[in-house]
Amino acid sequence: MLLNRSFHLLPVTLSRIPSSRNWQLKVALAALTLPVVFSPVSEAQVSQTLKAKESQAKQFVGSMNKAQQVYYAEKAGFTSSVSNLLVYLGLQVKPDAANYSYSIGMVNKAAVFNYGVSKQANLKSFVGGVFLVGNKPQTMLCINAAPGKTKPANPTNTKGVLACGANTAKIAP
Repeated sequence: MLLNRSFHLLPVTLSRIPSSRNWQLKVALAALTLPVVFSPVSEAQVSQTLKAKESQAKQFVGSMNKAQQVYYAEKAGFTSSVSNLLVYLGLQVKPDAANYSYSIGMVNKAAVFNYGVSKQANLKSFVGGVFLVGNKPQTMLCINAAPGKTKPANPTNTKGVLACGANTAKIAP
């Protein structure tokens, strides 16, 4: 509605300027007015698109955490293969890898880390950790504090207390 009204006002404003000799002024006014009209709309659309891409990666890394728990229950260990987890998730193809690279890192038999690392400078990356606390796997999901192509720091397990790594924040799976 605001966009339509702005376009209707623009010709009225420009038509009040005497023609022919003030054509440069008309062009300057149009150049100044159009970015103001389009900026909020395009920023909102870009923001929603980024959030949707990040949400997909967050959901997939969270699902990788859950699949690691199931895998551990059945195999008495974690897997370092994304393909193995896809089987446990019931997927036959990898998620959209245009925006994120998915991988798994194993430090030892007591922890595994699932990564969704952004391929774009304007998206945030994710890391999920699955830790053995006692004999039960527990999970943690973290997001990088800033957008970028940087792999997030691993979460930690200090005497059964899970925490996100440096420059990351805990998020709900």
